Amino acid sequence: MKKSIIFLWIAILLLGFACKKKSIGPIVEKPTFTIYGAVVKDLNLSKDIAVFTVSRNDTLYDDATVKVGNKSIPNVGSGLYYMEFSDTTFHMNTAYTDSIISPTDTVTITFNFTMPDTFSVNVTPTRDTFRTINLPILTNWTASGNSNGYIVSVVKGDTISGAELYNATDDASPNPIPNQAFYTSGMGTLVLGYYWIYVIAYNKSFPTYPGIPFNLPAGLPANNISGAQGTIGAGVIAQKVVIYVATL
Repeated sequence: MKKSIIFLWIAILLLGFACKKKSIGPIVEKPTFTIYGAVVKDLNLSKDIAVFTVSRNDTLYDDATVKVGNKSIPNVGSGLYYMEFSDTTFHMNTAYTDSIISPTDTVTITFNFTMPDTFSVNVTPTRDTFRTINLPILTNWTASGNSNGYIVSVVKGDTISGAELYNATDDASPNPIPNQAFYTSGMGTLVLGYYWIYVIAYNKSFPTYPGIPFNLPAGLPANNISGAQGTIGAGVIAQKVVIYVATL
């Protein structure tokens, strides 16, 4: 009987020891990153721009290491990584790899893009001053290699406001700018003055960024990063076309 009790206690002790060895600490969940980034070649400014916003677990994150190719993009605060380069930094028709590294988590997120080729834009009728008889305006552009699509955006180029304006995506030119872009809501009154017409060739997508000179349309590709939330892309902004809209 005593032997049985001794064996029972030994079994209990061994079982307890085994359970202690198998115990593990609390499970640490991997953080979730949200990234919005663009590499931009703006032919109006003769400069290249790399801009990213990074959030970690929905909180803006300033401690990442951000690179485009071999170029480091510095943090300027509030989760924003921004740098302007000479316009020969990122080459047309060239593929690049971006990397977002979180040393805190030993996490590296990489994604690729290809910078589209240069292209040019013109409008028809081919004149600088447009009157109501000349509307609608057709926007034409040459093809840009390695682009997945184009954005057309009309911006008021002076302080006279009230026009509906216009922005849209397109696969190729020509793109007709509707008459209402130059009128107040509901084709009420023609809004005179200067307008800037931008056309952007993009690869993958084209997120907004600080200082963007035009409005982006809805429906651009989104959520295209493997291993993170958010959207990245690259784009070439062609030389804008400046027109003046007047009455008859």
